[in-house]
Amino acid sequence: MKKPIPRPVKRMVWFLIMGALAVSCTGLPELHKTGSPEASHTRRACQGRYPLGNWQLLHTIQAELPGNQTGFLMGVTRLSSQKRSFQCVIMTLEGFVVFDALYDGTIRVDRAVAPFDNEAFARGVMADIQLIFFKPSANDITTGTLSDGTVVCRHYLEDGSVIDVAQPERHQWETRLYGPNHSLKRVITIINNENPNRDSLTGITDKIELTARGTPGYKLVLDLVEALALESEDSTLPASE
Repeated sequence: MKKPIPRPVKRMVWFLIMGALAVSCTGLPELHKTGSPEASHTRRACQGRYPLGNWQLLHTIQAELPGNQTGFLMGVTRLSSQKRSFQCVIMTLEGFVVFDALYDGTIRVDRAVAPFDNEAFARGVMADIQLIFFKPSANDITTGTLSDGTVVCRHYLEDGSVIDVAQPERHQWETRLYGPNHSLKRVITIINNENPNRDSLTGITDKIELTARGTPGYKLVLDLVEALALESEDSTLPASE
């Protein structure tokens, strides 16, 4: 007999769905443009923040929800930076698969167990994965500094959204997603521990914190358990049972 999905996890799904619809009132900060060659160096640094190649990543997922509620899951992401495609598998801590979906320009859900069988949940999760692991598909990129001196790569998307990628500290990157009305929707903090072997894992980081702004807000903390470089172009995992 399959174990029921824990109540905190069900609440997590509800907040993920509602958070995808909510926005914050924070506006787009002013950017003071920089010139070449500094701009070229900044742009290369921003692009290097993303994984390059084919990877299989295993993370623990901790969701911090309103009311001091916390939920725990496991996630496997198998991605190809060249194809901009990936597979996302979400499991309970016992290994029961509750969500399994592919993205290759469109979303294909192969498995979704209630309450993960919501279309808004699938769209939100897949959009967050793209925001975390893939370089923004932007026609226009501007580099500059904010009022506090932080260097930023600003990406202007076709739908009017804006993605800022910055490195406020040596071992930390930050990605901010602003909607078409320049309201702040997502803040992603990428943290690397001082690891002597980290240079061999291009763009792979130790900890990812995703904060959804608005009401209700929530925070997801992804801790890296394992990162495997894949030689195969096949970016799919075995089908869920």
